[in-house]
Amino acid sequence: TRKLPDGMRIRGDINICLMGDPGVAKSQLLKHVASITPRGVYTTGKGSSGVGLTAAITKDVTTGELALEGGALVLADRGICAIDEFDKMDEADRTAIHEVMEQQTVSVAKAGIVATLNARAAVLAAANPLYGRYNRRKSLSENVNLPNSLLSRFDLMFLILDVADVDRDMALARHVTYVHQNEGTESAKKSDTVDTVPMDEDDIDDAEDFGQSEQDDENGQPEISSNVLREYISRARKHQPVVPEDVAPYIVEAYVSLRSQGTPEGRKQKNGDQTVMTPRQLLSILRLSQGLARLRFSDYVAREDVDEAIRLTHMSKSSLMEQDNGGLGDQNSAKRKWGGEDVTSRIFNIIRDFSTSSRSQRIELKLVEAMVLRKGFTEQQLKQCLEEYQ
Repeated sequence: TRKLPDGMRIRGDINICLMGDPGVAKSQLLKHVASITPRGVYTTGKGSSGVGLTAAITKDVTTGELALEGGALVLADRGICAIDEFDKMDEADRTAIHEVMEQQTVSVAKAGIVATLNARAAVLAAANPLYGRYNRRKSLSENVNLPNSLLSRFDLMFLILDVADVDRDMALARHVTYVHQNEGTESAKKSDTVDTVPMDEDDIDDAEDFGQSEQDDENGQPEISSNVLREYISRARKHQPVVPEDVAPYIVEAYVSLRSQGTPEGRKQKNGDQTVMTPRQLLSILRLSQGLARLRFSDYVAREDVDEAIRLTHMSKSSLMEQDNGGLGDQNSAKRKWGGEDVTSRIFNIIRDFSTSSRSQRIELKLVEAMVLRKGFTEQQLKQCLEEYQ
């Protein structure tokens, strides 16, 4: 976070949002990231209130004095705050995060206490779709039930879908069964082979080299411990990269070209601000470029860092855009109308609205056919809708 001479702050931390189907290990990823970082706080959206995330005024029982206690975002200052179940937070609690995600401060005016606390934390959030599984025919705000003002504060938003793939399913099943089969056996083997004789630094280095070479032979790539990653992150955060004079025009030209290409002809703007280049995306590119320069322990941003930041931004946006599968693309595009909503979702909304108005969970098929045919749809389209949402 950079503080200008006039007191204004420019956010330097990167906010990332992960959205996807249930069961894709989003919570495990958040817990692992919170455990690796030098200062990480893990919390859930449903189990924490707005006061618990920002700050609270407490009263001492014995003395009766008021005290100001920081919440999860304040405790994660200069670290990462992982918020799981981000979509299940109450609206009143969610509004408290707007200031933190952009200004990185928490303003408190309660019980005669007026203070501003630092919350220079990077937010890593995970959200689930509103209707169980992600519907790629709907916009992002309709799937996740989050306002665009909050989604625009995320630098990167990635969509993780649970797509059936034979190779991936086989690899995942083998890994899970291997973990359950060898649970506790590897740690017991390591404890048996530990030598209690004290070693000097040369012996420790030799042992680490031997262990690393053994892991390289087994897995094909070295295994990095959490302590090494934590130390690497701590040292990388000490660098404050700046944009050189020769790279600044390159960033300006790249942003202007991306801005002009933000609305190609024929693409429906149904995803709102999530797929359009905005001025906030320019700040995101600068933050990502500086973060990539820190990974190299460099004090200057290179053109390669800018290209990688733009690629990450493109990958983030492309994961949110609709991509039809194979030969169904022409069929779906031919059926798509009513402002970007396809026929299947239109029929499903008609059935759902009728079920809500009639307050019944069961509807006769003949009545559904009459309603759908009256709206101008065919029986084949109704059959495809029932098969998809069955």
